[in-house]
Amino acid sequence: MARRARARRTGRGARTEGGPQRAGARRRAGSRSAEAGGAKGFGPAVDAALALAERQPWARITLTDIASEAGFSLAALMQEFPSKAAILAAFQRGIDQAVLAAGEVGEGSARDRLFELLMRRLEALKPHRKALASIAAAAPQDPAGILCGWGRLLHAMGTTLTLAGLSAEGLPGLVRAKGLAAIYGSVLPVFWRDESADLSRTMAALDGRLQRVETAMSWLRGLSKTAT
Repeated sequence: MARRARARRTGRGARTEGGPQRAGARRRAGSRSAEAGGAKGFGPAVDAALALAERQPWARITLTDIASEAGFSLAALMQEFPSKAAILAAFQRGIDQAVLAAGEVGEGSARDRLFELLMRRLEALKPHRKALASIAAAAPQDPAGILCGWGRLLHAMGTTLTLAGLSAEGLPGLVRAKGLAAIYGSVLPVFWRDESADLSRTMAALDGRLQRVETAMSWLRGLSKTAT
């Protein structure tokens, strides 16, 4: 209860993004385990790539650089990771596992569950923000990488929907996954700049976006009922 009260106080102070200030109060017990999971190693090659990305632009880093940093020969590295995109895919799988390891979220509304799961993912990414900023800056120079990254993101959002008890199947599920990906992506700029210990600004921004979508969906359902 003390941690939830503390989160509520920090959430009320996070007004920069204008999200509802009950965001901090929604943190569920066990969410911090995702942050711990994200801080663990992802394997020598992935860890080496992240370490290099913290020190220099991702676009300049080669597989040879990563192999040298990891203590592998280039041939040995390429047996498992033939490209930098393959290394990023392995990192994404590690983040997915960190989110899953924190367990299910069965309480609260769909909005509450989505909020919790997306915050788990952001907390798992938190130790690697500097490297991820470098990787994100290189995206415009790598169209193929963007397509691969979009596919991985949609898969992650589909997993998030399923864990939240929402269907990710068929065309409706794909639409939901794309919508959730858009919400997640819109929060990332706030996340990159959020230096608070509990990510209070990020929580407020995410909660605000989820609330706006929830309100819009309720309005559309009301229109549908009126039309019939």
